[in-house]
Amino acid sequence: MTAGPALPCPKCRSALGEQSWHGTERGRCSSCGTDYEFIPFPALTASRPRAVPKSVLMAEHATCFYHAENQAEAVCESCGRFVCAICAVDFGGRRVCPPCIMAAKDKDTNAVSSRTLYGGIALTFAILPILFWPVTLLTSPAALGFVIYGWRKPGSLVGGGRARLVIAGLAAALQIVAWGLLFVRLITEE
Repeated sequence: MTAGPALPCPKCRSALGEQSWHGTERGRCSSCGTDYEFIPFPALTASRPRAVPKSVLMAEHATCFYHAENQAEAVCESCGRFVCAICAVDFGGRRVCPPCIMAAKDKDTNAVSSRTLYGGIALTFAILPILFWPVTLLTSPAALGFVIYGWRKPGSLVGGGRARLVIAGLAAALQIVAWGLLFVRLITEE
């Protein structure tokens, strides 16, 4: 039984001491007296199956396409090559070889190749129309809408964060406030 790191108390966050990763434990926090039960995540204790290839014993046995010293144990469902236990990988419900996994990864339709950058769209709607200020009556709410909609969307794959969203949100909010003040002024003058 190996000891894991000290875990925090669920109530006072003080260290509970060394805990076992291999079984359920009950205890009481020495700092605040809260009862706790530690249940380890099953993946922490699960043993990982290890692929062990068989050596070729007779010349009649098929060999792995990539490892001539290993006996073939499967056929790649993508290219049809004989592969050993090391090379036969379960991928998407199929047994395929590593080069076919790489080829499938390149052709995967679920792979993200681009993302919509809502920060850039919102910034464009907030800043560019200032040159034609009457248009901001329509574009500032649209920019604010893009800021709200894009806030929880994944950002750029290369960074950038939410700075554009914040700038666009501030610019749009200022334009909306300016339009509001203008309308209030026009109404009060009449």
